[in-house]
Amino acid sequence: MSSRTETSPSFAGAVLVPGMPQLLAERPAPAWAGLADGARAAGERLRGAGAETLVVISTQWFTVLGHQVQVDERLTGTRVDENWYDFDYGTMHYDLHTDVALAEQWATEIESAGLEARRTRYEHFPVDTGVILANRLLDPQGGLSIAQVSCNLYAGVEDIATLGRAVVRAAESVGRRVGLVAVTGLSSALTQRWIEPEEDRVEEPTYEEWDRRILGLLADGDVDQVLQLREQYAREAQADSQLRALAFLQGSGQLVGAADVLEYAALWGTGGAVVHWPG
Repeated sequence: MSSRTETSPSFAGAVLVPGMPQLLAERPAPAWAGLADGARAAGERLRGAGAETLVVISTQWFTVLGHQVQVDERLTGTRVDENWYDFDYGTMHYDLHTDVALAEQWATEIESAGLEARRTRYEHFPVDTGVILANRLLDPQGGLSIAQVSCNLYAGVEDIATLGRAVVRAAESVGRRVGLVAVTGLSSALTQRWIEPEEDRVEEPTYEEWDRRILGLLADGDVDQVLQLREQYAREAQADSQLRALAFLQGSGQLVGAADVLEYAALWGTGGAVVHWPG
């Protein structure tokens, strides 16, 4: 476990949320509705703690060379999900306002740590489903700005952790209070057939056992043990992106106590959870 007992004044809390669009369904399964409600509750906690900007890493914005930081002031458009385009929840409109000062300083801090950081700004940038979903549920009124970093497919957990440390330094530098957000699933074996929403479940019992084991450790405040189990978890339960997004939160140095697991449920056969750490 972390030996830290205090958090930065710039830290308003952290959350882990799933990134599948079923949470926005017009006719959601009870499991999907529970996850959506959990995410909204986590957002209320972040806003109540004074968060001004949501700092997001999503496993769905992946890169292979270095790390990209979004610096476009405003991102607007319509996202048609490549997997769920045929459903009501597969088309999502978005209007995101980037905290440019924070994002620029974040990129500078990443470079100062010896990593490659590319500032991303171009028209029709393909904002991913996970970022849109997290923003809509955590900040339904659109009152917060956002800062985003890509998830490098080949980066080790130490590099991913460095991104978390860098953004806390950046937030302190520009005087911003931030909520850290990891958009990731848990076990990721999708159901390979049509199901009605109410039929959704984690189909592999061993996958659900692993999910609950990991969440139990987080609830005990033992993030370090979870990260030590990360590769085994990935082998035995197909953990989304080997759960590297959690390393981003842990790398911030702000997860000083037990997490609150707000919800765990199935998402088309995968495991999804909403977890909150206070500021």
